[in-house]
Amino acid sequence: MAKTIKFGMNAPQGDNPEWNALVAFKDHVEYKTEGDITVQLFPSAQLGAERACAEQVQQGAVEVCLVDTGALAGFYNDIQVLSIPYLFKSSAHAWAVFDSPFFENLAEDMRQDTGIRVMSWGENGFRDFTNNVRPIRNPEDLEGLKIRVMESPVFISFVESFGAAATPMPGSEIIMAAKQGVIDGQENPAQVNYDYNLMDVQKYMSTDEHILGVHAYIISDDFFEGLSDDEKAVVLEAATLAAAIENTQKLAGAKKYIDLIREKGVEIHMTTMAEKAAFAEVSQEPVLEYLRGQVGEDLVQSLLDTAASHEPALYGR
Repeated sequence: MAKTIKFGMNAPQGDNPEWNALVAFKDHVEYKTEGDITVQLFPSAQLGAERACAEQVQQGAVEVCLVDTGALAGFYNDIQVLSIPYLFKSSAHAWAVFDSPFFENLAEDMRQDTGIRVMSWGENGFRDFTNNVRPIRNPEDLEGLKIRVMESPVFISFVESFGAAATPMPGSEIIMAAKQGVIDGQENPAQVNYDYNLMDVQKYMSTDEHILGVHAYIISDDFFEGLSDDEKAVVLEAATLAAAIENTQKLAGAKKYIDLIREKGVEIHMTTMAEKAAFAEVSQEPVLEYLRGQVGEDLVQSLLDTAASHEPALYGR
């Protein structure tokens, strides 16, 4: 019997990593099942914003969504552990950790707890600081700045650790708040900074890459269990393919977005590894203290150990 997968995401249709990943998922599933499974794509939050899309996956009203893991915290508290600042040294480091038993165990625990299955993990871009006051080269440069953050205790704790004033607000309010001087700066991935015109109201950007946004390709577990073994294999393979496309295109596109932002007249500081270490030394422990209270010492330490264990191979040691 023919089956249909409704696949929703926030990003728009067009030549971007998310859309290209979804098209690859659709093409692979329909090709491998000879059309027995049809995939319908719903970009631009047509099925609701990420949290609403995830709720529909949990309820079985939507089969698949691409969501940032931040949108899953309301369903599964332990997912907050992925917000440790300066956890990943690079995209390649993150991809290696995505394939670790830690992420496999986290996904399985969430499936049992929520009925939401993670098929694969993808990169949603490193977040960088921007502002209108001065270049940010070291932790002291953030002191006293009013920085917009997501309405998240993790991000508030992170920004306040530098002596900055964390100003939580929806992303849709950033441009007006910057124009009015309510905020001096904000933090988002370069692609978001450019695509949403945030750089039209900012003078400085630093590529400090403090927190990596993690995407989850989620599927209703009830729907998944209703598939044949062959269909399950195809769907999981398609999700792996989609994540790989998103990951490589996000990384390959980083230079493009930095160049486009620079063309807008924004002064960009390319943060060094030593500078990142200085930022981490100030900000990591306050966030870890918060997260230990939320998800437990063992889970936090397990992720830190997993990330550290993949570093030697990353740096050729």
